[in-house]
Amino acid sequence: MSPDRSRSTQRFAESATPVETLSRRYVACAATTIALVMTALSMGTGRAHAQGGATGARPPASTTVPRPDAQASAVRKWREQHEVEIVRELTTLLEIPNRATDRANILRNANLIKAMLERRGLAAQLLENGEFPPTVFGELRVPGATRTVMFYAHYDGQPVTVSEWATPAYSPTLRAPPQADGSLGAVRTGPVNGRYNAEDRIYARSASDDKSPIVALMSALDAMRATGQLPSVNVKFFFEGEEEAGSAHLSEILAKHKELVAADVWLICDGPAHQSRDLQIVFGVRGVMGFDATVYGPARALHSGHYGNWAPNPAMLITELIASLRNSDGRILVDRFYDDVVPPTASELAAARALPPVEADMRRALLLGASEAGNAPIAERIMLPALNIHGIKVGEVGELSNNAIPTEA
Repeated sequence: MSPDRSRSTQRFAESATPVETLSRRYVACAATTIALVMTALSMGTGRAHAQGGATGARPPASTTVPRPDAQASAVRKWREQHEVEIVRELTTLLEIPNRATDRANILRNANLIKAMLERRGLAAQLLENGEFPPTVFGELRVPGATRTVMFYAHYDGQPVTVSEWATPAYSPTLRAPPQADGSLGAVRTGPVNGRYNAEDRIYARSASDDKSPIVALMSALDAMRATGQLPSVNVKFFFEGEEEAGSAHLSEILAKHKELVAADVWLICDGPAHQSRDLQIVFGVRGVMGFDATVYGPARALHSGHYGNWAPNPAMLITELIASLRNSDGRILVDRFYDDVVPPTASELAAARALPPVEADMRRALLLGASEAGNAPIAERIMLPALNIHGIKVGEVGELSNNAIPTEA
């Protein structure tokens, strides 16, 4: 069970498609949008100067921050000319297994990302934390800059269940868009004349969550440098290696390197595109905390025909407990739970209600007869805490089922 508490930090939501896929259209938009974010956060003139870089020599930096439409046009043109290199860098990173407990491969990931930063002239280092996955830290200091922006992403991924993958999870596979019936699209051999179909997908573990944002950030730096549109803020990167394992040691790293990771704003590049398929910047995300609960019954399993209605059944007890935690509209019923929850402001609710309406289409696509709170907009719902159940284990079903009161749930 994991009650998700809301409103903690600012986030730039990188685009991604479900089932660990990455659409070509999205990685293109991501690099452009990140470049625009860097420009928008710039204070004054673009005076950055970085050594080296993946694109070779760069033109002199412009003396003024460009208009957003001109910036986007220049970055987009550069990206169109370098799609093959961008995808090659992404697939190279995706080929490395990245479960947080696989130390050898986690270090391979970390060292590769560190090298990617260094190739672009950034000062990079691994923030070691004993036997646990290191954080990859990079920094681009800009002479005269008074503000610092930190970009966060993570390079570890969820464990792989091999039976759920049509192709190996660490062998990136390019496919056409899914068929109308939801089945996988045909495997593609590669780009055509140096360009990818904007709707093709790369299937691999962490293609969407969360390695593609790392490559998008790198590509945004390349594009800005190549077009002379460089940030006038200091830029830092914090790539965690234990996020999917719960970030159990993140606080230790932050405390140990407090001055190094100081910034005016953190942009968390670990989230979906809006359901309308547009990229989004979201102010505030829900954190997560969880716990396991065990309910005990008799010391040994008892025949339900002889002891039912006398011996408490842990299955019933735990379902009653769960049902008491929230109502059918998702409001959490735990006493004083909302005492420290800051409700959305009027302006925040207005912004949420101005988003494109997507709920009806989502309910149809997900085969939902209704959604919670009277079909309220999803943007409003995710500004509130949620309590969800990850799983319940009790007794046996199917061929193993029996008429027994179990010992625990």
